[in-house]
Amino acid sequence: MSFLSFTKRKTPHSSVGSRSLRDDSGQVLSWVAIVLIVCLMLGGLVIDIGHAMVVRRQLQISTDAAALAAAGTLPDTTYSTVGENYSATPSGKNQLPGVSVSSVVITPLCLQAIGGNCSSTSPNAIRVTENASIPTYFARIFGVKNVTVSTTSTAAERGSGGPYNIAIIVDSTLSMNAIDSYCNGETQEQCALDGVLKMLGYQGQGKYSLNPAVDHVALFTFPNVASGKPVGIEMNGIFTCTTPIPGRSGYSYDQSVNSYISLLTARKSTSWNGTVTWSIQNDPPWSGIAWAEPYTFPPIDATAYAPPSGSLGPSYQVVGFSDNYRTSAASTSINRNSSLVMAAGGVSGCGGLQPSNYDGNYGTYYAGAIYAAQAALLAEQADNPGSTNVMVILGDGNSTAPRSSSSPSPLSPAMPSSPTESTTTYKSTTQLTNTAYALPATYGVATSSGTYPSWVGECGQAVDAAHYAANIPQNGTKVFTIAYGASTSSSSSACASDRNAGQHPNISPCDTMKQMASDPKYFYSDYTVPGGDRGCVSSHNAVTSMSGIFGDIPSQLGHAALIPNNTQ
Repeated sequence: MSFLSFTKRKTPHSSVGSRSLRDDSGQVLSWVAIVLIVCLMLGGLVIDIGHAMVVRRQLQISTDAAALAAAGTLPDTTYSTVGENYSATPSGKNQLPGVSVSSVVITPLCLQAIGGNCSSTSPNAIRVTENASIPTYFARIFGVKNVTVSTTSTAAERGSGGPYNIAIIVDSTLSMNAIDSYCNGETQEQCALDGVLKMLGYQGQGKYSLNPAVDHVALFTFPNVASGKPVGIEMNGIFTCTTPIPGRSGYSYDQSVNSYISLLTARKSTSWNGTVTWSIQNDPPWSGIAWAEPYTFPPIDATAYAPPSGSLGPSYQVVGFSDNYRTSAASTSINRNSSLVMAAGGVSGCGGLQPSNYDGNYGTYYAGAIYAAQAALLAEQADNPGSTNVMVILGDGNSTAPRSSSSPSPLSPAMPSSPTESTTTYKSTTQLTNTAYALPATYGVATSSGTYPSWVGECGQAVDAAHYAANIPQNGTKVFTIAYGASTSSSSSACASDRNAGQHPNISPCDTMKQMASDPKYFYSDYTVPGGDRGCVSSHNAVTSMSGIFGDIPSQLGHAALIPNNTQ
C-alpha cells in the first residue's frame, strides 16, 4: 500500500513595499474611468454635431424658401422684403426655435444663363444667404458655446421650361358677337380679348407674370382673315385699328337662317310675301374690319408658317410674335403702342380683333388654325434656343364648318376641295375672283375622308391637331384650352360632322376642348356665359371668368426654381 504525501513549499519572504509595487489590480479602474470620460465627451460632441447638422438642414430649407419666394416676385422690386418674410429670422415664416439667425443677405443677380434683358435694377435671379448661431450642449465644456452655420440658395425667376413662345388662338366667328351679360355686358369677343390683355399685363405680387424680355406672344384667329387687306390685321408690323362697335350694333341674329349675320356687309330685306333675304352691301358703313376667307389647310409637319401671298392672301395669324406688350420687363404698364395690345382692344379709340366681314356661314374649324400656329411656334423656337412652346385655344368646341358657304356666296366654299375653290375669294356683290392669291403646293384641300383636312369629323380633327402639337419629339407644345360656353351634348347640332363618323365619333364640344388640352390641368371652362352648359366644368381649375382664366394660365407656365449657386 502506498500513500501520497504532500510537502509544503516554502517561499522566500518579501517586504510589504515590494508587494505593493508589483500589485496592478487597481489600475484597471483608472483606465476605465479615463475611457468612459473620453466616450462621454465624444458622445456629447456627436450629439452637438448631429444637432448642428439637423439645424443646418432646416436652415437650408428656410433659405431655399426665401430664395424661391423672392425670385417669384420678379420683376417686382419687393423681392428683399418677401425674401426676409420667408427666412428663418424671428419674424420670418420659417423661423427656427432656439436658433439665432444673425443675418440674412439677399442679393439680386443678372445671370446670362437665365437669359432676358436684366440689370442690377431688374434682376432675373436672387441669391439668399442665412447665417445662424446654434447653441451647444456638451461642447461648452471645452468653452465652445455656439456653432455658426451658413446656407446659401439661388433661385431664378422661372423654371426650366421658360422662356416661352405663346400662340393664342381666339375664335372670331360671328357667334362671338353674342353678349356675355356676366362680362360687363360685352360681346364674347371683347370679353375674350379682355382676358388676353389680363394675361399680357402685370399680375402683381405673389402671381406669376409673363416677362416681355423673354416671353414672345402672337395672336391667331379663325376663320382666315385677308392678310393683303390692311384692316384688322397686322401689316408691316402695325395693327390697323378696327372701328369700335358698341354692343351688338354691327350684327343681328336671324332666326330664319339660324345664324348671326354681319350687318357690316349685309342688308336685310323682306318681300311682299314675308320672305327674308340678305344682300351684300358694296360699301359697308363701318370700316377697319378684317375680311374673312375660306379655310385653308397648312401642312401638318410645317416648321414655319407662311400664309398664301397675294392681294387677299388668307392668314390665321393676326399679329406675329411680340415682345413689346409691356413698356419693360419690370413695368406694370401695358404698352399702348404695341400691335398685340391694339389687336386685343387695349388702346382707347382703337378697336381690336372683331368677327370678320364676309364671315357669314364659314363656321368653326380649329385644325387649320392649330397647325398654322404650331408651325409658327416651331419657327419662333428655332430663333430662341432653349424656349418652350405654348398654345392657348379659346372657343366653344363646336367645330361644324359646312362644306359650302351661303355667305357671302355659294361660290365661296367654307371648306375648299380643290385649288380653284381654295383661291376663289369674294370681291364684290357680283364678282368672284380666283386670282386673289396662289395656294402653296404644300397646302391641302378638303375631302370627305374624316381625316385632316375634311368636312367630316371636324371636332375630332381639332383633338388630333392639338395632340400632334403636344407630342412633337423634343419640341412638344403645352396646349391650354378655354371652353367658352361649350356644350356637353352629343345631339345632331353639336359636333354634327362627328356623329357616327370621323376619328372621334360622337364627341361633344366640351369633350373636344377637354381632349385638346395637353394636360387635364390645362383645361379651363367658362360655363357662366348665357346659354352655357354648367355640366362642362374643369376638374382642376375652379376659375370661370375670362379675366380669371387668362390671369391664371401664367401661373401654370412658370415659377421660380432653384438653380446651382455657381450659375453665371
